[in-house]
Amino acid sequence: MRLHVWLLGAAGLLYSGAASAQTLSNASLSGKYYFVQLLVTATGGTASNAQNLSGAMTFDGKGAYTYAGKAGTGPGGQSASSGSGTYSVSSAGVITMSDAIKSTLQMQARLSADGIVVLGASTEASDNTNDVFVAIKAPATTLTNVVLSGAYTGASMQFPNGASSAMKTAVLSLTPSGNGQFSRITVVGQSADQGGKTASQDATNGSSYSINGDGTGSANFGGGASLFSGVREIFVSQDGSYIIGDSTANGGRDIFIATKNFSASANLASLSDRYWIVELTVQGTDFSDAAGAFFAFGDGRVLLSERVHLPTGPVDFSGINSYLVNSNSTGNLSPLIEQGVNNMALGVSATVGGKAVPQTLLGAQIVAVNETTTSYGLAFAVRAPAITGSGVFIDPSHVVNGATFAPLPYPLGLGAIASLFGSGLASGTSQASTIPLPTTLGGVQVQVNGTPVPLFYVSPTQINFQTPFGLTGSTVTIQVVNNGAQSNTVTAPVARTSPGIFQYSDCGSTCGVNQSANRGIVLHSDFSLVTSAKPATAGETVIIYLTGLGPLNPAVETGAANPSAAPLAVNTDPLLQILFGGEVAPQSSVLFAGGAPAFVGLNQINVTIPLTVIGGGSVPVAISTTNAFSDIVDIPMQ
Repeated sequence: MRLHVWLLGAAGLLYSGAASAQTLSNASLSGKYYFVQLLVTATGGTASNAQNLSGAMTFDGKGAYTYAGKAGTGPGGQSASSGSGTYSVSSAGVITMSDAIKSTLQMQARLSADGIVVLGASTEASDNTNDVFVAIKAPATTLTNVVLSGAYTGASMQFPNGASSAMKTAVLSLTPSGNGQFSRITVVGQSADQGGKTASQDATNGSSYSINGDGTGSANFGGGASLFSGVREIFVSQDGSYIIGDSTANGGRDIFIATKNFSASANLASLSDRYWIVELTVQGTDFSDAAGAFFAFGDGRVLLSERVHLPTGPVDFSGINSYLVNSNSTGNLSPLIEQGVNNMALGVSATVGGKAVPQTLLGAQIVAVNETTTSYGLAFAVRAPAITGSGVFIDPSHVVNGATFAPLPYPLGLGAIASLFGSGLASGTSQASTIPLPTTLGGVQVQVNGTPVPLFYVSPTQINFQTPFGLTGSTVTIQVVNNGAQSNTVTAPVARTSPGIFQYSDCGSTCGVNQSANRGIVLHSDFSLVTSAKPATAGETVIIYLTGLGPLNPAVETGAANPSAAPLAVNTDPLLQILFGGEVAPQSSVLFAGGAPAFVGLNQINVTIPLTVIGGGSVPVAISTTNAFSDIVDIPMQ
């Protein structure tokens, strides 16, 4: 799939020049939207006062919004609620907005490619608050019950009476008939007060819906399914593709999202694009929310990048997940796929470049029927805009880690190798041949916070550069100057560390689910590459090449080579860990971690694989630091 040639990099196959939108701004988000929000505050691993809010939110296109709707707290009923807030839309479609339920929070939200959906979560909360927010554009013309017909998939997360003692996660298959009746509703999910055992239930009996002309309405999901039943206030998009809502009952603290199914002939290749995603999850006693993106390769793999708010604070995550797709658009999204377990569905068909693609992915944490779990959660993803521009242009959504290409919001690390993509970036292809690296290459400069930075490689569509060690703050500005012509200025997240292992593919261009498309560049002690023909073994010491470990000791100048003689430059992150198959290698087995001698921006880890790691196939290799976790590559082990 993609081959990184050490420091120079290959063309970025995650970057697509397909035009669908110019850069975005506050003006990109305006008008009336319907929204639902669920917020959970956990104390000691238990929620006791979940809140929800729903109604209409109006964005003025200039950075301010107002809302009016109904709010509910804990075991109480809903009451009228109104207020206002602010928002800011970046050129990449990332929205920072004040949280409607808890105004002291700043929500990280996203705008969909079609402009219909806004989704978000308060990932930067400094307390134990987690939430999820979804909004859909209100219809411009009058609707009737006819707008809802065909096959839909829904997902719900519930905290009855505001507590986690009976929390529920459910996936619904819905078939509204266009006349106010559901011809079929089946529910699969689990409930904490039923031992977390997954069950399948039928909620068709007594179900109905009613849509008002303005897109508001109600749906009665009957009383026969304990996992999902009762009346929901719902909101419907103009063409009926999206339904969102929440419970009107006392103590009905929940969120409900549904989308029309994508296709009756879906397959793995259908999911092949970049998507924004938000999640709200509970794993045992750990509550978390997340906002980020994933890139689907169309072969059963997605490259996921999220800002995750854990009980210990926010963490930057990047990793490879797998997926299955059935012909009816249902499927499974999980690090470990189970055949026959459908926990997600692709939804809402759109045509991009002459090809039908799904606009959404919707799912919940579901295990096989009759199994039990302590994990509950809901995830919703929408197709992200493809950003284009003229002249010298940086795609603001494609400034990425140079080893993994993990998408926004995965940050750039201090002193790390980074890549940016766009158009008109250089008049030709040039590659650095001297160290210290030049700050001008082929007449091109990359300026970070106004200062030229070292360059490895420039081309019309991709530039590889080194992020300075001395950066401060959580964001940087980046601009390209191509022979005097200035690009747009973009903002990118930055963090002390941003680990990413370099990688290659050993299955060519025909990689499929569970195949080896993300092999880490890991060497045996004789400096030969770990491959399927020459796998690693437990107890062996291997050499991992990566970037993004952050500042080193002794300090290395930006653009200069790491020292090749003692004292070598070593890692300074106190929480660095290397994991094989999820098993942490003891600190005593990490023989070296720091700057790869004589290279710029490249890191090296010499580590002994624990004897207890089970081989016999592909074993994931992950890197964890104080602020980040990268779980993208694997290695063959016998």
